[in-house]
Amino acid sequence: MDQDERRGLLARCLDEEAWPVRSRLAGALVLLFGLPATQIRHLRTDQVRIEDGHTYLDLDTHALFIPPKLAVLLHRQVSDPYVPLGTLAPEPERVWLFPGGLPGMPVTPARMSEWFADMGMAARPARNAALVALLADLPAPILAELVGMHVSTATRWASIARREWSDYLAAHAETVSPFWARNPTTPSP
Repeated sequence: MDQDERRGLLARCLDEEAWPVRSRLAGALVLLFGLPATQIRHLRTDQVRIEDGHTYLDLDTHALFIPPKLAVLLHRQVSDPYVPLGTLAPEPERVWLFPGGLPGMPVTPARMSEWFADMGMAARPARNAALVALLADLPAPILAELVGMHVSTATRWASIARREWSDYLAAHAETVSPFWARNPTTPSP
């Protein structure tokens, strides 16, 4: 997934009222922060916190700042979570942000994949694109702490992101001839 496609899909997750809030929220968390779907499905409502008028999502030892548009979706999901018909609400002390079809269980990976497919999104390419975008702005150790990723994993991602860029430049250099080679009337240097 290229960055333009990722940003377009993220904008639709934030604005497309025809899609269910749960799908939009889960998709935006993947597209914006590169969180894996396995981590997203295990989020609980008690991990959402408001402090000084800002919304945070507590991940492991770090609080992730949630931008205002995404915070609206997050609060909508917390205040009115989708609970499948025929299930009982889980215990209040452990309420899943994305409840599943079995009482007290989070949504299944298969169901979450269906949500993403309905929005035209594949979770893995979306997450990969988000991580590459984040690593353009953040050092690997900061990203690791921010999203609860092991620092060695973030470092590998950083090397992949750089390699993809350098591979592009090398391929581009091979296919583009210098100006003087294309214009025979210009003397070469």
